[in-house]
Amino acid sequence: MWRRKIRPSEPVRLLVRHADAGLRSEWRGSDEWRGLTDAGHGQAGAIVRMVGDLQVERILSSPSLRCRQTVVPLALARDLDVEPYWQLGVSAAAEDLVALLVDPETESAVVCTHRETLQALFEHLAGTYGMVAEAVEPMEKPAVWVLRGTVGEEQAARLEYLGSAAALAV
Repeated sequence: MWRRKIRPSEPVRLLVRHADAGLRSEWRGSDEWRGLTDAGHGQAGAIVRMVGDLQVERILSSPSLRCRQTVVPLALARDLDVEPYWQLGVSAAAEDLVALLVDPETESAVVCTHRETLQALFEHLAGTYGMVAEAVEPMEKPAVWVLRGTVGEEQAARLEYLGSAAALAV
């Protein structure tokens, strides 16, 4: 039987900083291929519990291996694909990420990216729209925020810090 998906009353997107991938300075190779540590894999699994029953229809990720690995357990649990987006890369401009976040196609999406990208996004949102993100520093791995509403619309969007899945990792 066909069922129509029920959307929440307001658009919701989950913003995730990738799980632990060790120190960049200790990695020998392209930073795009730096994967998660054992602790990071545990943190990635904890994101599934942290997200709980929140509606997730898509999973978007930076092309970096560590970001993709962070959301794979959630993708498996929800039977979804991990979709890489250059707008979530470590050197992406905040304006490009905002354009992705206002796209109606990203409603109910999990968006996994990097500390630098999230910090640039939060600074842009504060400067342009007056939005303030809770618990920006220190930005723990893997930190999770809920973006409620649509950026740039009359009724202001809100950022809510859910915490870090590190405490839930086993």
